[in-house]
Amino acid sequence: MTHTLTRRQFLKLLGMSSALATLAPRLHARTPYAAAQTLAANSDAWEWYGRAIHAVAFYEEPSTKSTKLDTRNRDQGFRILGETHAPFSAHNDLWYETELGYVHSAWVLPVKVYLPQPFIKDSGEWGFWGQIAQIYTEAYTQPATNAGRKYRFYGGTVFHVVETKVDEEGVGWYKVMDDYPPKTISYQWVLARDVHRIPRAETSPIRPFAGAKRIEVDLSTQTLTCYEGDEVVFTTRTASGVGGHLATPTGEHCVLLKQASRHMSNVPYAGMAEEDQPDPADIFDLPGVPWNIFFDLQGTAIHGAYWHNDFGIPRSHGCLNVACEAARFIYRWTHPIGGHEDEFIQSDRKVGTPIIIR
Repeated sequence: MTHTLTRRQFLKLLGMSSALATLAPRLHARTPYAAAQTLAANSDAWEWYGRAIHAVAFYEEPSTKSTKLDTRNRDQGFRILGETHAPFSAHNDLWYETELGYVHSAWVLPVKVYLPQPFIKDSGEWGFWGQIAQIYTEAYTQPATNAGRKYRFYGGTVFHVVETKVDEEGVGWYKVMDDYPPKTISYQWVLARDVHRIPRAETSPIRPFAGAKRIEVDLSTQTLTCYEGDEVVFTTRTASGVGGHLATPTGEHCVLLKQASRHMSNVPYAGMAEEDQPDPADIFDLPGVPWNIFFDLQGTAIHGAYWHNDFGIPRSHGCLNVACEAARFIYRWTHPIGGHEDEFIQSDRKVGTPIIIR
């Protein structure tokens, strides 16, 4: 966590702004919200919270055999105090310590929850990258809370902000780009206070001049390792394809395309080829998937996952799911190198970091 505020100060300010939003929903993203000057000065302050992806239970000890203390339902949040390891499943022994007790990590998404963000009126010619800075925020069809809601955007997802607006009640809004269906562009509107502008330092390349970079993925252990020559610089658990027609392709690949944000979906749309129509049981619709590193022409990628937190076992439709912060590192570390304001960064086998999957 950033140290511009003590935890007590952070929680006090977060509580002030949350209470204001509860009492007056239309003030939820008002530019002059409570303690605006203090909040603006500390807009980079954050704490780890957990979002319940499904209903989860909390225990007195990190064990399902201990006393059950509490539960939280889908999309409810709670503060994460620490981590511990204790037996649970063969592939995942990570538990979180919270104020409610201990909860296993599989269906808890760690989220950086920021103080309410200052409204950035001038988005510039290109706009900026924004990260959802709360447990979740609603995406509206128009910049108004009484407009239709199209999606729920979850903490950690990333979007390209292309326009800003202050409505007649003084509420700040951001217009974000949506790249699905393919070859079309649509937009949603989100409350500005819930979006953290990603600074250039958080997308800048990591050791861009280091030689002999490569990624090795071991599907038998569900691990992904980044090398510079013989030196291991990063390793993380992954969740690969479940097999069959959804298996992760093995062999030697390389980074072909990088995108900070991608709407991953196979929801049928007008003009979709009949052979591409998915089985209804396989339909998914995931806006704002962060930090995508594509490595084949079928669209297989390493990317952040916000719909589960259970790595170390096959779970995906073929991609390599990793934790969102792990995906950010890999995105920044791999070649090709691009600019902060690139919608995508394209490559080929001469430049893209090799990816070897066994």
